[in-house]
Amino acid sequence: MVAYIDYSLIGHKYFIQLKNKYSNIDFVTDLLRKDEIEILIAMPKVVKNINIKEYPNLKWIQYLMAGYDGLNFKKFKESMIIFSTAQNVFSKSIAEDVLTKIFYFNRNISHYIESKYKKNWEPIQEEIELTGSTALILGVGSIGKELAKKFKAFDMFIIGYRKKHLNEKNFDKIIVMESELNEALNIADYVIMALPLNRDTRYMFDFNKFKNMKKNALFINVGRGETVKQEDMILALKQSIIRGAGIDVVYPEPLPSDSELWNLDNLYITPHNASSSIHMARRIYELIVTNLDRYLDNKIVKYIINN
Repeated sequence: MVAYIDYSLIGHKYFIQLKNKYSNIDFVTDLLRKDEIEILIAMPKVVKNINIKEYPNLKWIQYLMAGYDGLNFKKFKESMIIFSTAQNVFSKSIAEDVLTKIFYFNRNISHYIESKYKKNWEPIQEEIELTGSTALILGVGSIGKELAKKFKAFDMFIIGYRKKHLNEKNFDKIIVMESELNEALNIADYVIMALPLNRDTRYMFDFNKFKNMKKNALFINVGRGETVKQEDMILALKQSIIRGAGIDVVYPEPLPSDSELWNLDNLYITPHNASSSIHMARRIYELIVTNLDRYLDNKIVKYIINN
């Protein structure tokens, strides 16, 4: 059995462990043996560019990202190729990143960093707490669920926005309707975007939604940049329609040096790095092992996408 693997995320150490653990699998790191490859463990660039007709033996793709926008699932379905993602690998680190962005504003981090350099002793009184506040999480996937669990430690009221009206642990309320979303925006102290990008979510968060938010609310986006109308977000921040925004995703990426986003004082931006973690390589390795074991035992692999 031949398996292509891009081991850039797990590193050489875990790659060697995989080779030693699965002596019956011939792991290759290039695509020269296309007609033999049965398993593709790959990053987006490879998966998006492959010509399925050149891979007659391909049966399973283990995608090494959680988001899968931009992929042509029709060609996978037609060829009966299993497609699974790494959706639960990144949720813990991204949830912590959301908390970091919130605390950046709530605890006036930029003020204290500047004060330190200027050697000024300038305390700010009545800083904002998370305790007892309301969070609206758009997207009740692995990131949304992990974030809700962490928010519960602060006795927060948590609203989740999703396609289906199914109750979810740690969420006080689940909403599905556009009218319900607008009502939730009116009361939320924190609005967190954790939505995948598709035809329904592209540019769904526009200026009207920013206007529906509380003036002292924060907007956080760790999903996809194009779920938000970027020019509308810039306008909302310039006009102080909301207190501030913390974003990890933009469009285009990397963000051009002449973008207005760089100059907004009420914006905290990171370079699509919310998933960064010292545990990432181990978690991806463990996912690969779990799914390889299941595949070899003729069991259903975890996190299959059936679009």
